[in-house]
Amino acid sequence: SKKEIYKDPKADIESRVEDLLSRMTLEEKIAQLAGHGLATDSNARLGIPGLLMSDGPIGVRTGKATVFPAGVAMGASFDTILVKKVAKAIATELKAKGLNMILGPCMDLQRFPAGGRNFETYSEDPFLNGTYASNYIRAAQEEGVIACAKHFACENIQWERFKLNQNVEERALREIFFPPFEKSVKEGNVLSVMASYYKINGISATENAFFLNEVLKKEWGFEGFVVSDWDATHSTIQAANNGLDVEMPQPVYFGDSLLAAVRAKAVSEEVINDKVRRVLRAKFKAGLFDTKYVPNDALVNSQAHKDLAKEVAIAGMVLLKNKNQILPLDRSKIKSI
Repeated sequence: SKKEIYKDPKADIESRVEDLLSRMTLEEKIAQLAGHGLATDSNARLGIPGLLMSDGPIGVRTGKATVFPAGVAMGASFDTILVKKVAKAIATELKAKGLNMILGPCMDLQRFPAGGRNFETYSEDPFLNGTYASNYIRAAQEEGVIACAKHFACENIQWERFKLNQNVEERALREIFFPPFEKSVKEGNVLSVMASYYKINGISATENAFFLNEVLKKEWGFEGFVVSDWDATHSTIQAANNGLDVEMPQPVYFGDSLLAAVRAKAVSEEVINDKVRRVLRAKFKAGLFDTKYVPNDALVNSQAHKDLAKEVAIAGMVLLKNKNQILPLDRSKIKSI
């Protein structure tokens, strides 16, 4: 067999990806594109590590871990250095549990007061959300874990989220909903993006070619992989051809049915190769082939991390001062705000 370039940590990542891809069977490729619960399968024959995920933009949600203040408190601090410290701490605890992918940051816009995920995200402002998210991503990924920008896009209501359709004009998408994700890709170099539950303009986010292929991958140059939210995939052929790369939490559409679709030529093997390249690239970039993390409980919920959580809580408290008795506002004297 030819030299195993993919095993050489000194070789460039694209060469490692192409070498490994050339050694994989179609079945092995497809096995990289769906998960079971919170993990994807490893490949023992070729030594490909699986993705070992945990939820938690504000702390690792696997067993006991430090819970950091809500994202909105972090947003109120206007402190990107603090966000980086939190992301680094979360990545440290993730690795200490033997895991390698954190399902965060969350950069949904707080547009609906009863939004069930508001606590995880930062604010109602696209620029602030994107700035925080890209800092979080860079800090987490520098620690050798895969970050996941979520939920792409328009996810700000949890009520009936499995069947909700949002009609949003392209201008609103580009000015309000896309900027945090664009910053995550271009400034954060995020390795994965999660497609949301919603239909947007009648098309599920997990099979929306405009969102995933046109904007995310072509326009912004995203090189990582798109993962579905849990049970948010609704088709095999449309989802595969329109930009979804990994189905979670079970291979309902991206298992045997995807293999059958490729054999029937409804999905080309080149489309499969692109998906596998993206998954392998993220794994190589995060160092998953070259670094083995040994679980270490002492690094989880450490005193340093508890102190950091307290620091964030204090920084997020904002006291408004009623300077010059401006409040309550006098409507007879105000012409504009």
